Order: sequence, then structure tokens, then C-alpha cells
Amino acid sequence: MTTRCTVPAKLILSGEHAVLYGVPALSLAIDLPTRCTIEHLPTTDAQTTPLSFTANLTDFAQSKTLSAEQWLTRVDEIKHRFKLFKQGKLSIDQVLKTPFDLIWVTLDAFYQHHHLASGTWKIHIESDSLIGRGLGSSAAVIVSLLSALKTQHGLALSKQQLLSLSKEVETYQHGRSSGVDPATLIYAGLLKYRMDAEPVPLAQTSSLPLPAWLIDTGRPQSGTGECVEFVKRFTDDANLWGSFAQVEEQIEQAWSENNAAGLKEGIRMNQRLLKQVGVVPNSIDGFIQRLENDYDAAVKVCGAGAIYGASAGILLCLSDQDPTELCQQNHYRCYRIQSQSHGVQCETLN
Repeated sequence: MTTRCTVPAKLILSGEHAVLYGVPALSLAIDLPTRCTIEHLPTTDAQTTPLSFTANLTDFAQSKTLSAEQWLTRVDEIKHRFKLFKQGKLSIDQVLKTPFDLIWVTLDAFYQHHHLASGTWKIHIESDSLIGRGLGSSAAVIVSLLSALKTQHGLALSKQQLLSLSKEVETYQHGRSSGVDPATLIYAGLLKYRMDAEPVPLAQTSSLPLPAWLIDTGRPQSGTGECVEFVKRFTDDANLWGSFAQVEEQIEQAWSENNAAGLKEGIRMNQRLLKQVGVVPNSIDGFIQRLENDYDAAVKVCGAGAIYGASAGILLCLSDQDPTELCQQNHYRCYRIQSQSHGVQCETLN
């Protein structure tokens, strides 16, 4: 039996970092799909034909095959490194050492909660998204693989159950999972998300009230987990998180009223707060200021940002003028945003 599951990418309008401190986040599903295809070759005798896995990651041009014993050994090693991270002895970027490690811990999480049918599992993952840029590529791998596995096993997991399992896995990638990334992929549309609360869909479509672009400034040298740890120094700054909450309210209201000017002002305010917490490199800040001055644009970092280096992943740019020319001058790629109203979609191929 072969199953293919497709999930969108996510784009945070407000709440990155702040969502970990009780502030609601607003997040969009956008049409940059990740596809996970899994084939299960069953066996009736688990003793003579144990579990085995082959993972093919198209975007990395890599493939890996593990026996059940090798897989369990890898998982134990990952869990040991994660324990060392929680003890402050390793940084979070040292927990998952290869792109395959996220696959192995996702399989383990499903196995621990729901078991895995014996036999050979072939996993193929490919994405149209921009990996490592703040668009939820890790969450897309997790959600698409878990969705394919639940379909293969005939499980009727609710959205909340799928989200809970996804958050459990995502902690290995980021150290702490707010859940906003997988929630956006699962619920789609425009989502209001607060930790430890039911996600609230605000709109079924992701159509912004004015032209919008994604600007790829390059993969940040610092990982999401590193940025999350860096921002912890503001944990007790109630005024800061209160300001983030006010920005969220403004953006949400502007969206509901189709108020382009209000939305742009909210995006600019959010960007200033991200700069305040130290996740906007100086080179990126200068580029954003040029867009604001020359194009009357509203621009913000949309992922974790960066705490060192010259790249910050994806920027959201709201502008009536096409920013492609300025992006090309800075060697950045620019894409017009396409809306996405669908969350997880699975189909059985045979």
C-alpha cells in the first residue's frame, strides 16, 4: 500500500518567539507544499522479516536504509543527546545531526503511541518550500509523515491528536515547541494560536488584502533553537510581551476589516519588536529600511530570525510595488505569495 500526504508551508504574521511567552500568534498557510510518500511492504512473520526503513530525501539528494536494530540505536542516541541538551551540556543544534534524524524520531513517536506494522517502510519526502528559512519545513516533514502513517494504519486521529504528537517530535528540532508551525499546517487558512489552547481558525483562505512577497535572504547561520535560547533573556520582560500582544491584536483587527494600511503598520511594529529582541542582523535591518523608504513597504522577519551572520531566512514584504529589482540588487530571491486554504491532504495510490 502506498500513501501520499501533502501539507502547506506556514508564514507567521505575528508572534514568533512571543508565542512561547503566552502571546497569541497569527500564522498563514501558504502554497509551498511538502509531499511525503510512504510505501509499506507487509510481512506475516515479524520474526523472520523485522521492521526496516528506507528514507529518500529528494531535497538533500540523500537516501538511507536502517534495520530495526539500527533505527532503535539511532533513536537512543538522539534521545541521549536531547537529554544532554536539557541538562545544558549540548546546544539544540547538536541533537539532530543529519536530516534523517528527524525522520527516525518521528517514526519512533508514532511507534510509541500507535505501534508500526511489521515489514519494510519506504519513505520519500520532497518539498517546494524553502528549507531552513522559517517556513516550517521541519514541521512539514513531521506532519506529512505522521499523517501518512496514520492513514496507512487506518487511524482516525483528530487534528488535536495529530498536533500533540507533532509537538512532541518538534522539541527535538527546536528544543521547545510552541506548536504554531504544525498547527498552521494542520488547520490551514489564517490561524490564531496560543500555547495550551485550542487553535482558532480566523479565515479559510490566506489571501492578504494587498500584494505580498516572500524575500529569501538566505539560510540563517544560527538555528531556530539557538535563537529561541537567545531570546530567553527577555523571559521576565512583561512590557515587551505586552507590546507583542498589542501588535497581534492590531494585525488581527486589520485583517478582519480588510484594512491594508492598518495591516502594514502592524507588520512594521512587529518588525521593530523583533529587532529589539536581537534576531534581526544589521544587514537585513538596512535592507528592510530601504524597502520601507523607497517602496512604502511593510517588511518583517517571518521565522526565528538570526543572532549572527548576514542572513535571516524569509522576509514578508507587503507592498503595492514589486520589490524584485531591489532584491536582485542584494542577491535575494523574491516570490509572490500564493494563498493556500487546504491543510493536510492524503491519498492512497494503490
